[in-house]
Amino acid sequence: MHIIKSVILCIAIYGIQTGFAQTGCTDPAASNYNPVATSNDGSCIYPVTHKPPVLRGALNPIITESSGVEWTDGKLWTHNDSGNPPEIYSVDTTDGHTLQTVVIDNYPNVDWEDITADSNYIYVGDHGNNNSDRTDLKVLKIAKTDIGTGSTVHVNAQAISFRYTDQTLFGSGTTNDYDCEALISIKDSLYIFTKDRGDLQTRVYKMPKTPGTYALDPYTSYNVNGLITGADYNANTHEIVLIGYFKGHINSFLWYLSNYQGDMFFSGNKRRIEIGNGQEWQTEGVCWLSDSRVFISCETTDAIPASLYVSDNIFATTQVENVNQEQSIKIYPNPAGNEMIFENTGSEAVYKIMDAIGRVIECGVIEKGNRILDIKSLIAGIYYIEFSSPGKELMITTIEKK
Repeated sequence: MHIIKSVILCIAIYGIQTGFAQTGCTDPAASNYNPVATSNDGSCIYPVTHKPPVLRGALNPIITESSGVEWTDGKLWTHNDSGNPPEIYSVDTTDGHTLQTVVIDNYPNVDWEDITADSNYIYVGDHGNNNSDRTDLKVLKIAKTDIGTGSTVHVNAQAISFRYTDQTLFGSGTTNDYDCEALISIKDSLYIFTKDRGDLQTRVYKMPKTPGTYALDPYTSYNVNGLITGADYNANTHEIVLIGYFKGHINSFLWYLSNYQGDMFFSGNKRRIEIGNGQEWQTEGVCWLSDSRVFISCETTDAIPASLYVSDNIFATTQVENVNQEQSIKIYPNPAGNEMIFENTGSEAVYKIMDAIGRVIECGVIEKGNRILDIKSLIAGIYYIEFSSPGKELMITTIEKK
């Protein structure tokens, strides 16, 4: 009865997804490790990982909409988003209470969405654009030397204004693909990542740090299968972390980008880590605290107050949670063309083939013994397959359709 109910359930949530094949990975922890490869070409594929961060503490009640976080010079900074006072806050990393308030006197908080920094300046991204109708997009540049040590400090900021050259429609006629909630700093440039509600991708734009007005062209994009709400760059390792969620602020996730070429951030290894559990959790900010630790912040919702979270070794690939390494089901060949073989030496199991965000695209039952699965209808790409049996540990792994 359990098997029958599971099959009926997975048929009810049947979906579709596209993808593309990748090859040539040098990371032994990846699913497609190539022992004869001599250089990493950015093609590594990793098993599904689900690792929720640990709650560090609720933020000061005045910070109800923490929309970005940044660690710089031993301080953790955050801010509210649209309509709130034009202030950034230094907060204690142990419990989230406010240490310092910096008021920007010469610009309002139209829709502040992320914060980043370099050795001399803090940058606040006033480029939230929920309705894709803004014509006053900007990044505010604040000199660190102006901040001082007072509990409340007033400063002026410089503006780096910009527009999107590829946006021709504004307002309700758009697909809301010109919202931007993620900002990073690398050397003499700033990079913003869009939050595309229309196609669940993200586009990247690059701008100088010199105050002025710029027309920005998108120069790369990627199907992140979600809504990107924050980003950070690790100058020590040249790694990038993106954070986001799905419509309704559910199923939060991270993207970990490494081994890319230049500033083509999606040309290298791309690994997705699920951190949500299906409940409402409006994760908006993420930053590196060290090479192995990230901080995450969220806004206040009906379910969770604005809070600060920490995760250690969240990108480690030595262990994948919820995966039974002593699996009784073998899958080969992998990658495969039109057919795969499931060799089942245990009890019957329900299988579900899912896309990168967990949408089920095929499901069924594997009896004990071998089963040939026809996959020629799948588009080339990477998929996750989940096996479940009564009384057995859940097993998740990756498969590749050539």
